[in-house]
Amino acid sequence: MRTKNGGEMRKSIVLLFVVLCVGILSAETSTGGTSWESGILKWTSDDGNFQTRLDVRMYLDFAQFLNSENDFRNGTMLRRGRFAVKSKLWEVWNAEYDMDIADNSVEVKDMWFSYNGFKNGFIKVGHFKVPFSLNELTSSRLLTFMERGYPNVFPPGRRSALGVTKWGNIWHLSTAVYGQELAEKEQTRIDESIGFAGRFALSPRIGEKLLFHLGAGGVYQTPDNDSESIEYKIEPEAKMGDSEILVADISDVETIILYGLEGAVKYDNFSIQGEYIQSNLARLNDLEDVTFSGFYTFLSWIITGEERPYYVNEGEFGQVIPNSKKGAFELAVRYSHLDLTDEDALIFGGMANNIVVGLNWYANPNLRIMLNYNIVDNSENANMGGSLIGNDDFNVFQMRAVVNF
Repeated sequence: MRTKNGGEMRKSIVLLFVVLCVGILSAETSTGGTSWESGILKWTSDDGNFQTRLDVRMYLDFAQFLNSENDFRNGTMLRRGRFAVKSKLWEVWNAEYDMDIADNSVEVKDMWFSYNGFKNGFIKVGHFKVPFSLNELTSSRLLTFMERGYPNVFPPGRRSALGVTKWGNIWHLSTAVYGQELAEKEQTRIDESIGFAGRFALSPRIGEKLLFHLGAGGVYQTPDNDSESIEYKIEPEAKMGDSEILVADISDVETIILYGLEGAVKYDNFSIQGEYIQSNLARLNDLEDVTFSGFYTFLSWIITGEERPYYVNEGEFGQVIPNSKKGAFELAVRYSHLDLTDEDALIFGGMANNIVVGLNWYANPNLRIMLNYNIVDNSENANMGGSLIGNDDFNVFQMRAVVNF
């Protein structure tokens, strides 16, 4: 439910963003220079102390559900319409202002500033993704598949937070203390809970072509609302229709603890990546504690020979850049599993397995066409809390055009 104050806040956000954009465009006509780097237009001052860039993304989706007993919506949608301003200020400060316009609503994504005056490290304050899960932290414009795998139901995502990041030649460490999402804070208007998150990753290389990524993360938090309840829900790795087939509502939750393991191996233009995440919920009133888990693994082959670059300062993989005007082609397959059922605790949110076959055409650094075919295997309780027919195994054909600049 949107409040009047919430609507006014969104209008203010849009107005502020327009003012920022006008300021940037004016700045680009002043002393300094522009550069084109991997599909990104940047403006940099002569002394290098200031730099600004826009980050604009449009994701246009089509989806068709096949062989389903339920009536899912087919058709097209604007999956994301992102507008962001990213700046370097006075050499050692960074800031970002990012919002999403999709589904006829405006949502704040990233809104933070950081101090980067340390060697191989920074301190960040604002609204951003807390450090947990390789797949969650990877930008949507860099994902191999159209949607993240099933285990992405668990990570906290973006929160109002204070974070510290440090890295070396082959290691990366990020920590954060955080509160609620901005939207949650606006709706509940109660004292927010406090959470802690940390992620550590090693990325040793053997020669020029072989790289290993081994990481682990943890989260500790209490529920975000005064009802002491949480809800996990997720679509079958297809966003069309917001069909959250797997739904688990858990009441009387005292603490939430997440454990995550992540790994990847990259050899030249081949890579394999996977994660396992477990959620442990301690409950009040002598109720049985709850344990959920999920994992995914995928294999990627860039047919035309390009590689997925790796950046140790982020502990993540970067953007595939085509080597020729014909673009780059990538073939990938992913298997994912999620179990939101704990029989001992009498929670029956359902279980699902999913195979996704994907084909990506990176036409250039600013345009990508994605094709995904999902093979979905659902349990009897994978029924949106009783609103759908359970044990419904179906397929989904999806297509996306991504434009970013």
